[in-house]
Amino acid sequence: MLKTVKKIITAGFSVLFVFLLSITTAFANNVVVSNVSLVDKDTGADTNDIKFDIAWDNCWFTAGAPSATANWDAVWVFAKFSKSTDGGTTWSDGAHCTLLNTGNTVPAGSQMSFGMTGAAYKGAFIYRSSSGSGSVDWNNAELRWAYGTDGVVDSDLVKVKVFAIEMVYIPQGPFYIGDTNNDNSGCFLKSDGAYAKDKNLPEYQISSESAITVGTAFDNLYYDNDSSYNGDQLGPIPAGFPKGYNAFYIMKTEISQRQYCEFLNTLSTTQVTNRSNNNYGNFNYIKLASNGKYGCDANNNAGAYGSANWALMNESNDGEWGVCNYLSWMDLAAYTDWAALRPFTELEFEKACRGGQPAVNDEHAWGNATVVTTTSFSNAGTNLEVPNQGNTNLFGPGGFRCGSYANATSTRTNSGAGYYGVLDLSGNVTELCVTVGNSTGRGFTGTHGDGSLNSSGDATSSDWPGFVTTAVTDAIGIGLRGSSWIFETCVSNRGAADMTVTYRYYLNGGRCARTAP
Repeated sequence: MLKTVKKIITAGFSVLFVFLLSITTAFANNVVVSNVSLVDKDTGADTNDIKFDIAWDNCWFTAGAPSATANWDAVWVFAKFSKSTDGGTTWSDGAHCTLLNTGNTVPAGSQMSFGMTGAAYKGAFIYRSSSGSGSVDWNNAELRWAYGTDGVVDSDLVKVKVFAIEMVYIPQGPFYIGDTNNDNSGCFLKSDGAYAKDKNLPEYQISSESAITVGTAFDNLYYDNDSSYNGDQLGPIPAGFPKGYNAFYIMKTEISQRQYCEFLNTLSTTQVTNRSNNNYGNFNYIKLASNGKYGCDANNNAGAYGSANWALMNESNDGEWGVCNYLSWMDLAAYTDWAALRPFTELEFEKACRGGQPAVNDEHAWGNATVVTTTSFSNAGTNLEVPNQGNTNLFGPGGFRCGSYANATSTRTNSGAGYYGVLDLSGNVTELCVTVGNSTGRGFTGTHGDGSLNSSGDATSSDWPGFVTTAVTDAIGIGLRGSSWIFETCVSNRGAADMTVTYRYYLNGGRCARTAP
């Protein structure tokens, strides 16, 4: 949803306020940011407050942090700006707004925490300040933009866009990885000191962020080598590798096609060429319009890729809310860096699914082994698309709307949710993440993106898998976890956990994370 709110002249420079909604939600994709403006400009400090209202449904907060029972959903809010030197005829590519963690305005009933990359604040989480659930509608929130830090001067014409991504807080605490009897491909286990392949061995507990020894000695973490994609069975897993014990945020659903289009539409021509593809079909509805913008066309009435009619794209049934497939690791890393987030690890994946509960044999993300498959759905391609039965699209008709199984009254089981409320972990698309199965993956230290890409549209965080010389241009150090609509895998299944996938595939997608402030 792109809304041009208004153009006003402030003291010193002109600003075009644009709200760009970029969301994945549990129900109807209905995070709404409105009434965006710049207020309280301080030309001495080179700051200007970004003011906005924000509302969404099915918001919850369970107090108790840093206990293992604390849990809530939040929205990660960040902004991009462009400058014009010719009165608004042409604009620079979108650049990330640097924020301050002081001087912000927090609406009653909410709280904010700010996310840093290096020494700079790149965005803020906004969420409930006390226990409760249901809809929230907060007015007059303000984030302080340090525009001088970003190279904006008072005479510049500036266009500002605000983005919001729904996330879930995963609390600090111990948890289990693996299965109860070691019967899933490459699943984690606790060695008994007399390890033998396929031996019935229990799950392993992670109880800190300390380094983990990998081997067959008593009480060590280990896993079978059931396929060439399980990993090298080596270690240690360093202390700096995010294991899921410490608190982190993870996107509530996988990246949607709408979100990915919004990302593409902020990039330069060279960048977008490397981050886009023309794989229209197989439930991917993204097309390039004749005006150079990317949008969705599920009803296929806008014309061919590259010459599509923009006026006929992003219609109500054009599939914007569907999960974004055909993402390569390089694509996902670029989106993640651009949003000032980070990749998640396969250990964090199991924490998001299972919480701190003991493993259940052959369980899916919703905590049991029962699969009820969807065979039909209503309101196809819209933001109200819902399945008519089931709790997963495993073996179903294709990719669905992100978070389509959850609503205001659904349970963990019938919404297909993980323990903390993260959706689509066992369905829609297989997720690209950081593996512990090779040394490159184990070298990941959880660095957050800084909101910017190189001139080719690549992520530039040097500890991320696939980093070669100056950018993420490969996929060594990644793997695949979770189920797609074609392939069923249990939470503990690591059959492709160390698969270096460098290409775009119709069953692959992903989501982003961030270490909790």
